[in-house]
Amino acid sequence: MASKKHPLGASGTNEAPPGKRGKLETPSASKPKVALNPFDCNLDFSIESDGISGSALHNEGFAYCWSGARANFGIRGGKYCFGCRVIENQPVVMEDTAKEQQNLCRVGLSKGESDVGSLGESMSSFGYGGTGKFSHRGNFTTYGGPFGAGDTIICAVDLENPSHATISFAKNGRWLGVGMEFDAGPRGLGITGAGDYKNALFPHILLKNVKIRMMLSIDHGLQPLQGYKAWDAAILDGNAVRGPEAAANCEIIMMVGLPGSGKTTWAEKWCKEHPEKRYMVLGTNLALDQMKVPGLMRKKNYGERFERLMDRATKIFNKLIERASKTSRNFIIDQTNVYRSARIRKLKPFKNFCKTAVVVFPDPEELKRRTCARAQEMGKEVPQEAVNEMLANFLLPNTKDSLNSVEPFDEVRFVELQRNDAERFLAEMKDGLSGKKNESFSSTAIKRSASDRSDREDSKAFRQGSYSSAYALQDIRESPHGPPHLQSQVPYTSAHAPSASYLQDHDSVYGRQSTFPDRFSRDSSISSYGNQQGFARGDLYAQRPSMTALYDDRDIYSRGSTLPHHGLGSRPYGAPLQESYDPGRTGGFGGPAPSSYLTPQVRGYPGAYDRSMAGQYGGVWSYLHCQMTG
Repeated sequence: MASKKHPLGASGTNEAPPGKRGKLETPSASKPKVALNPFDCNLDFSIESDGISGSALHNEGFAYCWSGARANFGIRGGKYCFGCRVIENQPVVMEDTAKEQQNLCRVGLSKGESDVGSLGESMSSFGYGGTGKFSHRGNFTTYGGPFGAGDTIICAVDLENPSHATISFAKNGRWLGVGMEFDAGPRGLGITGAGDYKNALFPHILLKNVKIRMMLSIDHGLQPLQGYKAWDAAILDGNAVRGPEAAANCEIIMMVGLPGSGKTTWAEKWCKEHPEKRYMVLGTNLALDQMKVPGLMRKKNYGERFERLMDRATKIFNKLIERASKTSRNFIIDQTNVYRSARIRKLKPFKNFCKTAVVVFPDPEELKRRTCARAQEMGKEVPQEAVNEMLANFLLPNTKDSLNSVEPFDEVRFVELQRNDAERFLAEMKDGLSGKKNESFSSTAIKRSASDRSDREDSKAFRQGSYSSAYALQDIRESPHGPPHLQSQVPYTSAHAPSASYLQDHDSVYGRQSTFPDRFSRDSSISSYGNQQGFARGDLYAQRPSMTALYDDRDIYSRGSTLPHHGLGSRPYGAPLQESYDPGRTGGFGGPAPSSYLTPQVRGYPGAYDRSMAGQYGGVWSYLHCQMTG
């Protein structure tokens, strides 16, 4: 809001009085270069080679993100100003967003300790935005009128009287008046006399889908307001404080644990206890923060719109991970990270970082309590199918020096239960899944897209619906367990009828009998899985040459189960095969088992015909009838 000393006129602005422009100063060659700080900006913010021009990623979900950056020098006293010119709008497709909300810029000042992505939304930051609002502590008041592409904004701050410090703005040479008076002294924001960057006041820009150019010195084209000096003059005046610089010996911490186990709580506490590290916490919450998704929506809204937001957040996270690996900063990846393959994939770009896994594994009773508390806070539980999937695939991390380790960690820390206890409880919890796996087979699960299967291990399980990707082929291929011999394979399926999408993908599926195209049967080892998904998509494991695996059931079904030992081994052409087996060889499914299994030959591959048996899960399991034809 405007101060009483400089009330706004009816038009919302005041003309600058005669002589308001100050005398131009001669820059000193000895002064360090003042520019935007690549170590004090959001990961999606890009600074150009001149150091003063910048913009953010704006494709797809990034179009909804605000991205901020600060200058590399702040002040702790005096009267200084800087400018920002909005060069152009970036083209975006945002059909669900009003036109006036698609390309925006906010200019202002903030202390170095404040969130770079929240200008004008905290106690220690002040902003003037393109919608014509002045903001502080998240309170937005009408001020100065809107601005956009082609406009130049000057921001001026007066710290000479600390208890009555002021922040003011001008637009295209027009004085807009004092935006706010505040206490910059020890009893207030503690800016004056600041000894480090945390309390100094920095030029700050926050933008969405626009390109900008900062003016931090006369060399940049800045014309200081009367009574104010160019920002870089603070260096020679002794009022400048250098901002954060590149981190030495960069480190990345990867949280590991089931949903609700306490990973985020630990990460936040660790960041507060080690402010000198300036950790950036990476996760879907970071993307939601940049999209300014309010907390109420995150906790109570699980409708279609929130589902879209989560899809965007996951894609944004994946891109930010890529950019983080090229930035000299310290990071914490706050996700479940229970899949070994996902851990390896995410950390692969961070070659020169010190890598630490932090495992949060409370005892089962405490985990249950925390999960319930989290569900109450969020207003919804994580789907049990999703938790079961993660649990079934949960592998505790190892250091890179461990025997047969394929993981890149320099250190693995167990911050609750230690490894031995965590391994014991994890084994017991996996045992407890026995008898529940068949609940995940459904047509909904079979229809899930390949992208959903890939994204599941990066999400925080906000999605609704049925989950069966514990048995997805990606997980099976990446299992550390070796495949059995080809002769021990057996084609089988669940008792559920094939889904509509499955029938569409395979014209030769007739009821419970399948005839597979030639590409499945020539020079490839064929694997069948416990549902139709195994042959439902064009990129699945069954088509991969020389892959013989139907992997150990610990990675597919219940812990300790044993698969029927019959298979798709090659036999002499035309030779029928009669096999017998007893219930003991199907113990994972519970007996009784059929006493015979007829597998006639077709072009060297046996056809498997239906034999049903009662299962311990309360249903009837049937083997897949199929013929391999040329």
